[in-house]
Amino acid sequence: MSRLLMVALALFGALLLASCATLTKEQCQAGDWRSIGFNDGSRGRPANYVSNHVDACAEYGISLDNALYQAGRSDGLGSYCRLSTAETTGRRGERYYGVCEGPVGAAFARVHRAGEAVYEAKSELSSLDSEIDGLMRQLRREGISEDEMRALSRQITSLQRSRWQLESEVRRAERSLASIRRAEEVRLAQAGIAY
Repeated sequence: MSRLLMVALALFGALLLASCATLTKEQCQAGDWRSIGFNDGSRGRPANYVSNHVDACAEYGISLDNALYQAGRSDGLGSYCRLSTAETTGRRGERYYGVCEGPVGAAFARVHRAGEAVYEAKSELSSLDSEIDGLMRQLRREGISEDEMRALSRQITSLQRSRWQLESEVRRAERSLASIRRAEEVRLAQAGIAY
């Protein structure tokens, strides 16, 4: 029995390690390092992400061509480092790793932060809506006492006031994002930089 358990644990460990690998054996063997680098760059992955690929391929005795990878990553960053991407990823709450450089990088970071503010405000609003929905369900349940009904109604009223404030915060964050993006577009256009 203990031998069977050891084999099962070894298989589980191997599966766990394989699930952490960023590249399959076939991808490592194909060695399309430029495309892999482009993919990482176009997703805004940090420069040290390549070490995950190096480790994954080392398991199969395959070395990564760093020059091809970096050339592809640089091309990928060219498609990632755009203000539209900054807004989209910020609005989704996706992390930005500071991979864009120079004036575009500074503009990207500002727009991304403004997009994150929208994401955070909307997340708070969504959380509050869930809380209100839960209280409304409690209010509709059978056998609720008058005291419970009054207490729940007071809570709901209070949360609805908070909701109105949060709706204002979302609108403020949206206006701020639009304003910041326009300002950054103007700044980059005046400098003759594509964004």
